[in-house]
Amino acid sequence: MNIAPAKEGAVRTILDRTVATLETISSVVIFIMMVLTFVDVVGRYVFHKPIFGGTEIISALLALTIFSGLGVINARDDHITVELFEDIFRQTLSPIAYEVIVQVFSVLVMTLIAAVLFEHAWENYRLDKLTEVLEMPVYYISGTVAIFAVISVLSQIAGVVLKVVDLSDSQRREDS
Repeated sequence: MNIAPAKEGAVRTILDRTVATLETISSVVIFIMMVLTFVDVVGRYVFHKPIFGGTEIISALLALTIFSGLGVINARDDHITVELFEDIFRQTLSPIAYEVIVQVFSVLVMTLIAAVLFEHAWENYRLDKLTEVLEMPVYYISGTVAIFAVISVLSQIAGVVLKVVDLSDSQRREDS
């Protein structure tokens, strides 16, 4: 008897909605970057009038795209992986223990990244640091990136919990 994992539950629903929201944010930001780049190139080479601060805006949007997309990747565990020692660990550990160890390490690293991003945002706020061209407060961007990093950590934790639950359910079904 092979039963698919349950698709309901509060954590799964919240994670699905969060991922959908992050996908929408990433899509909109990428679209804005595309239009802004197109208009900037046309303005620069046809009218000799580039968009003032266009490169700075695109750089900020790129950071937002990366970290909003990271939440989606972390929730789905769709990272590019290098499997140097995987065979050794898979042979010695149960599938659940292997998954938990790998995912806990990933969560700890992502948490460290989020903490550093928050520290960077706080430093930018404290020093009232401004961007070079537009003189916009840098903490707007770095703070938003840090918030996306925290959402990424939370979505990663939820994804790990659901994956472990699904693994234990499928292992329980195989044992019975």
